[in-house]
Amino acid sequence: MKGSRQPQSMEGDTHDISTSGLALRVPAIRIGEHYLAGENRSLNIKLELPVGPVEIKAAPVRYERIDEDEPEIGYVIGVRITEMSATDRARYEEYIASLIKKQE
Repeated sequence: MKGSRQPQSMEGDTHDISTSGLALRVPAIRIGEHYLAGENRSLNIKLELPVGPVEIKAAPVRYERIDEDEPEIGYVIGVRITEMSATDRARYEEYIASLIKKQE
């Protein structure tokens, strides 16, 4: 269809995870001409967990460049979770609880 846009995506991994937010490691700070950590930006995140994927809507709160020693992954973006389905929220929190239990 003429004029329709495909959603743009980027692969990365988690650097840190909590019930209220995530730190994402990504190779670039923008997709096309859009900054991932721009003001009033919303990110749609698909997180692959051992219990299955969860979809998260999040707002970036900060970002920083990773040390030059890791050229394949260039930035860490801290995001605050703003929206998630009840099913995904339950699986996500169950996963975090399992991580905490492993540390005990």
